[in-house]
Amino acid sequence: MKNNKRGFSIIKLLIVLGLIGGAVAAGVYVAGENPELLKSVEQKLKSIKIAKPLIGNLTPARDLKGTWTSSIRGKGIQLYGQFATGPGTTTVYEDGDVELIIDKVENNIASGTMRYTNLCTTGSTSVPGYGNISVPRQCVADTGARATQIRVSGSRLDFGTVSTGGATFSMQGNFTTDIISGTMTATTPYGVIKGEFHLIRAH
Repeated sequence: MKNNKRGFSIIKLLIVLGLIGGAVAAGVYVAGENPELLKSVEQKLKSIKIAKPLIGNLTPARDLKGTWTSSIRGKGIQLYGQFATGPGTTTVYEDGDVELIIDKVENNIASGTMRYTNLCTTGSTSVPGYGNISVPRQCVADTGARATQIRVSGSRLDFGTVSTGGATFSMQGNFTTDIISGTMTATTPYGVIKGEFHLIRAH
């Protein structure tokens, strides 16, 4: 399942944005504009369809073993969130690279490691009467490889659910011979963050 450090990076950003929003409401003005970020996040949140949990244990449709990496460098995962924080609306975005190594598949369970690199998070809070308050892009170079187990049924994958830092993270997807793609969801104390991941088989 996903690395806990990735989850914490989003949560910490939300806390910072919430505090900034409170400061602005008290009369402190911090300038910042990023309308393209706001617009793209709103559109993506509407278009992302969260996969339903797997039903049954069908034989894996094809071999999953091997190394899988981001299909587009820096965009292996992309997460989006937008919700109310005090009088304002907070928008968050995170992207980065993923390396998934699957060593074996037995009894509908794929085992291996998952590693996130180049994780970068940004966000802003829009407060009526004060404009946009932005937090500079924050990046984590490498979260380190962590053991993962993935439930496999036919061509579908369920990476499971992890609770950490007051948030719950889940991840589901589908695979073909050379592509794994799917959705990721984080339910946080602030609201729901969701996104997509896209991997290709390394040759």
